[in-house]
Amino acid sequence: MNAPDLTPRAATAPVEAGCGDVTIRQERGQRAVFCGLTGIVWLHRKIQDAFFLVVGSRTCAHLIQSAAGVMIFAEPRFATAIIDERDLAGIADMNEELDRVVRRLIERRPDIRLLFLVGSCPSEVIKLDLGRAAQRLSTTFSPDVRVLSYSGSGIETTFTQGEDACLAALVPEMPRAEADAAPALLVAGALADVVEDQFLRIFSELGIGPVAFLPARRAGQLPAVGPNTRYLLAQPFLTDTAKALEARGATRLSAPFPLGVEGTTRWLKAAADAFDVPEAR
Repeated sequence: MNAPDLTPRAATAPVEAGCGDVTIRQERGQRAVFCGLTGIVWLHRKIQDAFFLVVGSRTCAHLIQSAAGVMIFAEPRFATAIIDERDLAGIADMNEELDRVVRRLIERRPDIRLLFLVGSCPSEVIKLDLGRAAQRLSTTFSPDVRVLSYSGSGIETTFTQGEDACLAALVPEMPRAEADAAPALLVAGALADVVEDQFLRIFSELGIGPVAFLPARRAGQLPAVGPNTRYLLAQPFLTDTAKALEARGATRLSAPFPLGVEGTTRWLKAAADAFDVPEAR
């Protein structure tokens, strides 16, 4: 359905008599990159009790399996609910089919605490409103399992936008911080656990805290957000996440991204300045 087309688009100009030169034209655009579904490859490792259920075609299933490189005896925390001709033709009720798949999944995997329904195409194409389906299923399986949705469609998203859409879907679920809560720092963007631990150590040595990360390692550990929350972006592509955090009252700390020595130093300094850390530290 949304398999990325990585084939270069080339056209050969007419060759004049006696001329051996050939002009190659390569067209570039969104079709030349992976779709947002590929964000699942690192997100499913980060949120340890979450499951990503892609609602799409067999092509989508093959894409995720190939991108993740999961061995056949592994039990990954993602899968594809495959849409076939009966679903698209309206012969089968897609909401009932989805409910059945989700129920079987949760019965088989009782460790799931957060389920993402990830659209591989816009709702108009797959004829299923995943937002409403997520609300319905969340009510059904509450409080044990929270169900959210976002789009990983190749029509609507590119490689990095999948993570942005996922985190933006989490922001409304974050607890509300009290108005008189102490200032807190939030780092937004999926990081490897070892990198996250290193940042926690550095912030602690600087006297900055409390510090939380989005996404959290577990669904039940979402940090609170409010007017006294200051946030740093760990990735440069989290536009929707930033807007959602600011709608909850958080304030962005303007800083370069933590890429390279200079970028990381200035990123840390932005946090230090916001929390009045003396230059000597």
